[in-house]
Amino acid sequence: MKFLFIITLLLYASGAVFSSKVRLSYIFSFAGSVSAFLTGCYALTRTLVLWSFPLSHNVALTLYIDHLSGIFIIIAALSWMALALYSIDYSKLYPKKRLSVGFNISLIGMMLILTAHDGITLLIGWEVMTIFAFLMMQGTGKSFERSFRFLAFGELSTVCLVIGFAALYSSAGSLSFDAMHSGSLFVLILLSLGFIIKMDIVPFHGWMRGIYGDIPDNTAALLSAPVTLMGVYGLERIIPLLPGNQMWEIIIILLGAFSAFWGGLQAAAADKIRLLPAYSTVENNGMILTAIGFYALAEGFGGKSLHYLATFALAASIVLVISHTLSKTLLFMSVGHAKEAYNVHTIDEARGVWSGVGRIPALGIVISALSFSAFPPLIGFAGEWMILETLFQSYRFPSIAIAFFSALAGILIALAIGLISFAMIKLIGYTALGYDHGRKSRPIPNRLMHIAEVGLESLIVLGGIGLPLIIVLIGFPQLLIGLLGIPAPLVLASGIPAFGVISPTFIGIIMLVLLIIPILIFLKNKKKVRKVDSWNGGIKLKETEFFTAPAYSQILEHILRGFYRTRETKTKTQSSIKVEDILIRPTEALTRLVRKVGEKVALILMNGKISAYVTYILILFITVFIIGMLVR
Repeated sequence: MKFLFIITLLLYASGAVFSSKVRLSYIFSFAGSVSAFLTGCYALTRTLVLWSFPLSHNVALTLYIDHLSGIFIIIAALSWMALALYSIDYSKLYPKKRLSVGFNISLIGMMLILTAHDGITLLIGWEVMTIFAFLMMQGTGKSFERSFRFLAFGELSTVCLVIGFAALYSSAGSLSFDAMHSGSLFVLILLSLGFIIKMDIVPFHGWMRGIYGDIPDNTAALLSAPVTLMGVYGLERIIPLLPGNQMWEIIIILLGAFSAFWGGLQAAAADKIRLLPAYSTVENNGMILTAIGFYALAEGFGGKSLHYLATFALAASIVLVISHTLSKTLLFMSVGHAKEAYNVHTIDEARGVWSGVGRIPALGIVISALSFSAFPPLIGFAGEWMILETLFQSYRFPSIAIAFFSALAGILIALAIGLISFAMIKLIGYTALGYDHGRKSRPIPNRLMHIAEVGLESLIVLGGIGLPLIIVLIGFPQLLIGLLGIPAPLVLASGIPAFGVISPTFIGIIMLVLLIIPILIFLKNKKKVRKVDSWNGGIKLKETEFFTAPAYSQILEHILRGFYRTRETKTKTQSSIKVEDILIRPTEALTRLVRKVGEKVALILMNGKISAYVTYILILFITVFIIGMLVR
């Protein structure tokens, strides 16, 4: 096992070393990801210390695998394998060796995070991942400036983790995860906050709106799925180890629920082909955060029914993680495929992917978007059903306040699911299945892209139908029963006594049987399908007109104008509706402030006088010396 782990790191390192041959570099990435997947499979069955290097009598750098790290390594490796295959073809369109270096080194950082058993090792992996993901984003002009916002939030996350682990060392005398039972509320808040920031939870999503349209496709997918997955893993790792606090757990639940609602709201109004999936990440990670907070809250109360509910909430968080990582990787790859083929950036411009680009990327958009829309029997349906079932059992808590806030979170997440379904229907209808606008797609290398897309499409479908197997593999077989003629373990029960049950396998079988007849009828009569113009309030559309994606969202933007800050802009020839994400205003204001202060400080320090430089260095030296003495 140690050998397999070392091989994984060596393959990624080889990918970075051979970055001058970009395709070869990504081949190493794929091989390393296969090795990582095998490492995760091994970790499902046993716990093992991979490596330990003592720094002092009570501080050691430790790499360690167990069942939890195995689950997350497998999930991440599936995404990495798909992205590596995709990138082999994509490298012909974007042959930047910096991109392949960043990709491979970022994966090394993530492997360190997923196997770390102490604060220092985790922080090393955290910084490696963040810095090299940042380097992958580098471009020119505005994208160069905006990528620094990502780095700023990444370093804010690191600062929270550094202070949190320092506080843990102060109280427990150790940085090992084994010492977290001696941690304080301060440690819990700081470490949780550090991981939450990396998940792009509102309001820490302010960096993404300006950057997702400019960065390479594989970078966008990496940031939205595996990188945010590291934040989820951090929470899943520390929450069971640190002493709980009901107030903080309620805050986590509400923060996650509001983030889910806000992400769904902004996705519903998005008209950029990659901004919509980006906001979907905010929504999905909000649901995951809520599930983790609910698990901690229910587990803290004890009792048979609440312990079962806590277990169900934890399982829900992991199923949502699987759904989000696989579906979001596929969605970014598929829309990126269409974007590159058409060389466009908006949803309207990418119409007709099915006929213009290809059926495989179009099917990728359809399947991933339907999974996010909780369409049965896809795995996203199971995850979102589980989180709603969890929250609507708030009546089991003896505290009225907790029951109220949990129910409120359930309402927000139900609204979020409705809003994200609205957004995904727009994405499907205007891109994958939209009217062909006659634009010629440019030929791009796509054989390996297709293999990666088909692989994830299959996993999303099979993951939903085979959910009972997933539940067993992630360690929750007690949630599976048999009921009403459906044999065990094909029924998933959400509570004791029973509150709700579902059988994704049985649903899949029924849907397959029921779909056979409509499909046969369609295949027989497909030449007789009648197409009609989009409804336009009774006004006939001209030949040059079509119903746009902004028009699709217009009614929602008008009804919810208090949230969207909807406003109409007019010119002599046309009018349009503009919306904004008001929660990124603080980020933009802070950016302007830092820029102005930086310019003034630079003018003061860099004035050509040697005395000013010497004074500046002297002040820094004294400050660092004082801090060092205080820490000692």
